[in-house]
Amino acid sequence: MITIGICDNDLVFSDNLYNIIQHVMAPYSNWNICTFHNGRDIKESIDNGTFNCQLLFMDILIDGGTGFETAKYICDHIPHTDLIFVTSSDKHIYECYHYHAFAYLLKPVSENDIATELHRYLENLNCSAKYLTITYQGITHQIPIDSILYIESNLRKIAIHTNQTTYYCYQKLNVIAEQLKDDGFVRCHQSYLFALNKVTNYSNVHIYIQDIQIPISSRYQAQIRELFSLGSKTGTQPFLPHNSINQSQTECGALICIRGAYLGSIIRIRPEQEITIGRDGNIADMVINLPLVSRRHCTLTYHCDIMKYEITDLSSNGTFIDGNKRLLKNDSYLLKPGSEICFGNKNTVYKLG
Repeated sequence: MITIGICDNDLVFSDNLYNIIQHVMAPYSNWNICTFHNGRDIKESIDNGTFNCQLLFMDILIDGGTGFETAKYICDHIPHTDLIFVTSSDKHIYECYHYHAFAYLLKPVSENDIATELHRYLENLNCSAKYLTITYQGITHQIPIDSILYIESNLRKIAIHTNQTTYYCYQKLNVIAEQLKDDGFVRCHQSYLFALNKVTNYSNVHIYIQDIQIPISSRYQAQIRELFSLGSKTGTQPFLPHNSINQSQTECGALICIRGAYLGSIIRIRPEQEITIGRDGNIADMVINLPLVSRRHCTLTYHCDIMKYEITDLSSNGTFIDGNKRLLKNDSYLLKPGSEICFGNKNTVYKLG
């Protein structure tokens, strides 16, 4: 089930957007739409555990301000929610990236604008997001794996705990553990499975996730000590496991158009994913159909460990950095977030997130 939210205090626009989303999503199954009229409604929904939007269309200019306070609240409490900002202001395009924005659309928006971003979101969801699918009391749930904190078993009834809520199903924990074995989940007890990247502390006999205490049975203690490189056999130690990354806190890279024909477009770049940028959709991962952009213009890779981008120009008309600095063809450069890039056409400017 995909839940799409709308937050806009313009009731006419909100109703129109609702109708557009309904039309675009009609060919799909297992989705629904919910509406909010201000940031306070969203915060209350999050606080009482009823907020379950995977995607939220939101105006920045709500609550008499920029709306970023609400966006930050969402990111802090429901980090797997994606935001599409739909607004009349073009002043916050780059800033919005830091609030898990998937897209930035300027009003007035057409059905084609909404359809393009929704289809792109659904394609991105299918190729990058991973879900645990369960069925309970005749209802099927798709739970984002990166939202799961830990899983516990009581006989054959499984409780899957996330930041937001708890899901139930009837299954053997061994079966769930096998499904999640490649996603960073570790067995610590006959009745418990936990997400390694959600651990905040641990001791010889307990795992701590936030304020939750999970037992480690004697059968698994040696394995857990080795996993955490535990030097002491007693006492709670700070959680510093090597080779683990909290995906909910690790940002992808991004290429954000801040001026020109593709104003507001946001392309996320997963760490170490090389993307090809160019005019020809047959060979380019990101298509920029503009004059002076080559069929295969350049490649771009985000190196998360050093928080820099590696770019290699392959074009005839050049790739320009921060104004007029032209990159040498076939040479590779490391760029910092915030660097501005033009791909041949200097009227269209992108910024690295």
